[in-house]
Amino acid sequence: MRIVCRGLAAASLALLALALPATAQTDEFMKECMVTASQKMCTCISGRIPADQRANAIVGLRKSNASVAVSGSLLDPSSLNQNEMMGLNAVVAAQAYCM
Repeated sequence: MRIVCRGLAAASLALLALALPATAQTDEFMKECMVTASQKMCTCISGRIPADQRANAIVGLRKSNASVAVSGSLLDPSSLNQNEMMGLNAVVAAQAYCM
């Protein structure tokens, strides 16, 4: 019985450890997204970003927000690397779906 309980406890901790980074990324994504969009729109977009593109989407949004804040102009896509561009493309596709 003790072995089963310890096994369940270990499995629970492992699941929690996996869920925390995803939650942190969701919070980071929402923070960056809400610079230019409503919470409702960002929630919809967030739900449509593939997990493997979420980190790239956050970096792309961060760079886009910084570009607009500094110069008032849109981000120059040539300033993004391929992964960041793919992440930002995922955001744009999700945004179009959510409109």
